[in-house]
Amino acid sequence: MYSKGILATMKISKAVITSAGFGTRFLPITKTIQKEMLPILNRPLVDYVVEDCIKAGITDIIFIISEHNSQLVHFYRENKRLYEYLKRMNKLDQYESVSHLHTQANYTFIKQDDSETYGTATPVKLAKEQLKDEEAFLVFMGDDFIFNADGSSETKRMIETFTQSNAAGLATCIERPKSILHKYGIAKIKEKNHFTYLSGLVEKPAPGSAPSNLANISKYIFTPAIFEIIEKQTVNPGSGELYITDSITQLAQQAPVVIHTPAGEYLDGGYVLGWLKANLMVARSQPELARELQELITELFPSN
Repeated sequence: MYSKGILATMKISKAVITSAGFGTRFLPITKTIQKEMLPILNRPLVDYVVEDCIKAGITDIIFIISEHNSQLVHFYRENKRLYEYLKRMNKLDQYESVSHLHTQANYTFIKQDDSETYGTATPVKLAKEQLKDEEAFLVFMGDDFIFNADGSSETKRMIETFTQSNAAGLATCIERPKSILHKYGIAKIKEKNHFTYLSGLVEKPAPGSAPSNLANISKYIFTPAIFEIIEKQTVNPGSGELYITDSITQLAQQAPVVIHTPAGEYLDGGYVLGWLKANLMVARSQPELARELQELITELFPSN
């Protein structure tokens, strides 16, 4: 149950990252490779989410993964065979890029069985035992991230917004042009004490009817109170799925849910064009690579 006045002093140390979807927007490659493992430059997409959490002081990361795929498990565990191979080949310096992965956080991998109800609320429900005693925790999707070219952590800013507002939950939203608001879940909002709060979500509103220009991007902070809501929640009648957007909408009717607007660039790597943009945005932050990329683009797409 939400208790006003306690949250401002809390420490958030755990994050859930959902990684059990089919990745249908990126077929056929996601038939065998998890979309979270698609590369942004030379790192998996999901590792940008993990890195941002680590920068914010998160010590425990809980992955919800498909029962059919263990690619994330292999990536975040020590690879002694690789170490021995690089040592034998006198290339041990190359191991530095992966040597920290298995030690930078405590990882838990929870498999989502096919028998579980599909939907974005199910991974949160599956992580209940690991989170039920926490004051609050983070929830991220594994196929998108907020990129700050200056190296700062958006996760840290989310936590600051949450604690300063003394809210019972947090939803991250980004501003979108009026012309495309009908493609998103749009926040109904209310302003109080210099913060913006969520009062509801309208999924894909008809053109011209959106309640704000703030689109939900499914990056949350919850307290364990969310588990009671999810347990009682019924599947969405249109899709048969259990949506976390329905969960947070119900939470917002019971207690304050603050909206965080990120300072960084939202990058969605779960579909082809978004993945290309994510690669280009990250490449642009690396001066030498950016210069070479600009030359290549000029060569491939010469201006008339």
